[in-house]
Amino acid sequence: MKKLLLILFLSLSTVSYGQIKSLDSFVNEWLGVPYRLGGNAKTGIDCSQFTKRLYKEVYSEQLENVTWKQWRQTKRISKASLEIGDIVFFNSNLSPSGWHCGIYIGRNKFVHASNRREGVIISDLNSYPYNRNYKGAGRL
Repeated sequence: MKKLLLILFLSLSTVSYGQIKSLDSFVNEWLGVPYRLGGNAKTGIDCSQFTKRLYKEVYSEQLENVTWKQWRQTKRISKASLEIGDIVFFNSNLSPSGWHCGIYIGRNKFVHASNRREGVIISDLNSYPYNRNYKGAGRL
């Protein structure tokens, strides 16, 4: 899996090799961690805390605590302009806040803390329910 992720990151990337390697390590370390609303540790994490932690550890950037504040904090970009590290946002009826988010990792994939029992996983933007509930994307 690790080689697959690094290859995925390196293809069509505009970010540095060092950032990609750091992102790859972070993602591999967190894959499979269970979802927990309000969680921010390996025992359980929610989507906004996952993006916040990733941005702090990989990019040394500070994100807000909750998804709708991360939406306000970032600049809107088109789906066609997505780059590795951008935040993708979704409407969600599974979340008390009505929001969901993840980090774009290239080739139409994003990593996120799924609240559908899988925990931290990689999903495709074109798969259900993400294609139907896509709200937009943001960049710091």
